[in-house]
Amino acid sequence: MKTSIIAFLAITLISQVVYSEEIRSASDIIALKETKRFRYILKTELLHVIVLNMNYGDSYVISDIDRQKLKNADVQLIDLVFTDFPKGEDLKALNLSRIKVVEGLRKSLVTDVNIRWRIIRQSDCKNEGEAKTFFHGIVIHYKLPQTEEDRLRELEAISAFLPEESSLKDPKEIRKTLIDSSIVKVFERKKAWNDMTIVADLTGSMAPYTAQLVLWFKLKVNDHRIKDLVFFNDGNDTPDEFKTIGSTGGIYHLKATNYTAIRDLAVKTIMSGCGGDMPENNIEALLFAINKAPATKDFIMVADNTADVKDLILLKDVHKPIHIILCGSHVGINPQYLTIARATGGSVHTMEADLEDLIKKNEGDKFFFMGEQFVIKDGEVEKVRN
Repeated sequence: MKTSIIAFLAITLISQVVYSEEIRSASDIIALKETKRFRYILKTELLHVIVLNMNYGDSYVISDIDRQKLKNADVQLIDLVFTDFPKGEDLKALNLSRIKVVEGLRKSLVTDVNIRWRIIRQSDCKNEGEAKTFFHGIVIHYKLPQTEEDRLRELEAISAFLPEESSLKDPKEIRKTLIDSSIVKVFERKKAWNDMTIVADLTGSMAPYTAQLVLWFKLKVNDHRIKDLVFFNDGNDTPDEFKTIGSTGGIYHLKATNYTAIRDLAVKTIMSGCGGDMPENNIEALLFAINKAPATKDFIMVADNTADVKDLILLKDVHKPIHIILCGSHVGINPQYLTIARATGGSVHTMEADLEDLIKKNEGDKFFFMGEQFVIKDGEVEKVRN
């Protein structure tokens, strides 16, 4: 009996510890380190947003909320935005009440530690009148499974960013219109990548990044750095319940020859499927690419940072270093892509930074990347929860 009681107490204590580590409170969020900005500028990139407008000094939501959309959304990031006025004043009570509003809409938005929060203090105001012109409230960044409507929008974006070659006037001018330039900037930094096979995710809202890739080829057509391209859409239009790890499909290959051929392959990949569920068949596409171009020196994956990898179980079969360009990294780094880079002896790159030599990190090692802390645990990279 005594042994049973001790065991029960031990199990209870362990469950309480696990519970405390996995459940977050509004007070935990308000205690986060603030991010300082002169003025908040909304960046959506790969994600949709729900904006909860609130008046200066208030937590009442002015705008209508699509509660059904919020109910089904895969929320990745939440910004709480306020102004630093009166200057230096402790506004935690006000912001706590704003977090409570979000908690009332969907409790898991606060309690789920996998949803990243940023507390953003705007400082570019000198008086109350100026402060009232700033945005105040909550911005919820979320993702939904891709639909046929999303695919049509992707095709429209591709047509806008990448016109037919006969009407393509100046690629440099098109480059200036791109919202994001992650791929171009990474390629410009990594001049040693001179024998590349590109493996690119074309699901979700990746059209702007696809455009960068094709424009880069157009601008650098004579440097012959890109040899092969593999585009994937996670199974064409296969229903999610029929997708099989390792044979999901929706993968297309092309020798890098000319602008029109690459553009047409991108359009074909998007037209052939809209992905469906959010996790993607990245590793299957990598293995396909390695099989098609085994002599390639540099395998570059252009990945949707906001989407998980459904087939990490296949990673053991990848025996080439994989260099990953992360698109949509502003919501926080997806550690699965760091795991892929470490396991293969590759690297991870964003528009702002490079993370290399991951393979040298040992079990239990902690490190920082893009302002977040990670740890090697059981052979994989995980975020350190604060």
